[in-house]
Amino acid sequence: MVELIKSTVKCYKKKTKKTVGGRRKTYEYNQYQVPLKKSDNLACSEEVFVIPQKLFEELIGVEVEAHLQDFKPQQQSIAEYEKELAELEWKHGQLSKSYKEIVNKYNKNLKTYESAIELIEVMKEQHQQMGKEIENKNAELQKIRTKYENEVKKAQDEEDQKDKAFWSVFRGRRK
Repeated sequence: MVELIKSTVKCYKKKTKKTVGGRRKTYEYNQYQVPLKKSDNLACSEEVFVIPQKLFEELIGVEVEAHLQDFKPQQQSIAEYEKELAELEWKHGQLSKSYKEIVNKYNKNLKTYESAIELIEVMKEQHQQMGKEIENKNAELQKIRTKYENEVKKAQDEEDQKDKAFWSVFRGRRK
């Protein structure tokens, strides 16, 4: 990488006296100095180039312009990619909305399904309870039926006994 050293040109007037044609003349001219720092790490007798800032900016501007010309096709590609990105973002938004709607429907259906399963479980429990109640009622009915049959048998036996007694009395009178 190129390391640039920035400094300010210092200017002062220098006067020299010369004898020209037997006369002593004083010449005044501008003296220019570019001060450097130790931190610039320049070796003694090292040659340097001094470029005025305006020319440097022009040179950099020309270089940048040349590089920008190289990047024009890439800029067109970037514009196309930005368009495509905008389209993809729009599609992403649409898909996100659709996804949210589907998730909401799924959650509603899941709640309905879970409530239906709970209802089925409740109905199974009620069915089991009713089955037990029916079994208990059948057992009670069976006891009542057995009792009834026993009572009917007793009544029948008593009736038979009475009939036998009646016929035995009736037979006994016939003789």
